Amino acid sequence: MATPPTPLDPTYAGENSGPHVVASIIIVASLSTLFAAARLYVRLHIVRKFQFDDYMIVLSVVCSWMSVGFSTAAVHSGSGRHIQTLSGKQISGAIQFTLFGFVPGILSYVLPKMTVVTLLARLLNPSRWHLVWLWSMCIICLITMMGSVAIAFAQCQPTKSQWDLSVKPDFCWSKWILVKYSWGSCAFSAFVDLYLSIYPAVVLYKIQLPRRKKIGLSIALGVGSISTVVAIYKITVLKGLASPDFTFDSCNLTIWTIVEGSVIIIAACIPLLQPLLEKIRKRSWSSNRKSQSLYLTPKNASGHHKGYADVELSNDKSRIRKARRQFDMESVLETRNYDDHLGAQPVPAGSQERILEEDETGLVTQTSRRQIQNKNIPPDPHNGIHRTDEIRISYAEDNGSTSNSHRHQDSWS
Repeated sequence: MATPPTPLDPTYAGENSGPHVVASIIIVASLSTLFAAARLYVRLHIVRKFQFDDYMIVLSVVCSWMSVGFSTAAVHSGSGRHIQTLSGKQISGAIQFTLFGFVPGILSYVLPKMTVVTLLARLLNPSRWHLVWLWSMCIICLITMMGSVAIAFAQCQPTKSQWDLSVKPDFCWSKWILVKYSWGSCAFSAFVDLYLSIYPAVVLYKIQLPRRKKIGLSIALGVGSISTVVAIYKITVLKGLASPDFTFDSCNLTIWTIVEGSVIIIAACIPLLQPLLEKIRKRSWSSNRKSQSLYLTPKNASGHHKGYADVELSNDKSRIRKARRQFDMESVLETRNYDDHLGAQPVPAGSQERILEEDETGLVTQTSRRQIQNKNIPPDPHNGIHRTDEIRISYAEDNGSTSNSHRHQDSWS
């Protein structure tokens, strides 16, 4: 990277991919931030439970935007243009900010893997040894990826000689050492993403669930397989690390590093967004139901919509339940007051009252149907059956002898 640049063909001197780099990384980082914000909304306002994996997602988003910031600063310094067209100060800033941006960029796609493992451990309940294996893969991936960063900064001593052409290095390793090591670490990262995306489908296949639900859960938990494709493609652009035209050839690596992190963040957020989707669907359904009710029902004098049919049906059901409770109570009281010695005859609690209930139910149903068919007729509060009961009470006065007993009988109608 500190090697003096070779002469450049004048036809390529005006090439500048910097604006394309900035636009691409801001778009993908913003998209992943929206998914992370939706996840945090679910965890804080709907589920009301913030856990370890949620902190990891927040940290991943912060690292992603830090990488965007370093990459943008590199573009302003000259990254995206050919190194032969830059001054010494521009070369220094472009290489330095690009190298610094790789550190949070790597963390942005390694930390979400731990989030996915935490989620799978909570949902699928793997065995102890399998859980150890999952965490071991993530930790090894983090160590190997940070190893590539260490090599990038340590391949020349002093480190500043990598971006400052005025500083002569004491020694430098071959740049292809970093490239070949990065190939291996990125391949292992792609393997981890593939394993974490296939594992849920294998477990769900063995569970007794409807096929549609299995497919839906497998897709939701397996979105991380897209990051596998991104990681494999990123391997093909790693050779830009050894390019003499580092400021121009490393742009694709910058883009795909942030894209990989954003894809894994999105994949880690999608399985937890179901409560938000259900809330949006319920609100949309309620809004449509309310609009339909407002459209079908007329307005009253004050201009407000009034649903006669709905109100009347509710009142009808209440009257039916009230009448049944009244009939049952009367039957119980009359049965309990029965006395063979007083000659009182109980009112049967059988077919007569049941028929009355059925007649009232039929009348109420017919009234409701008539009001539904003619919506301009307001509900009549006097519709229904009026029942008049005649109660007879008989009692006897005993003056000490049965012969002088008199029976009195009063009646109220």
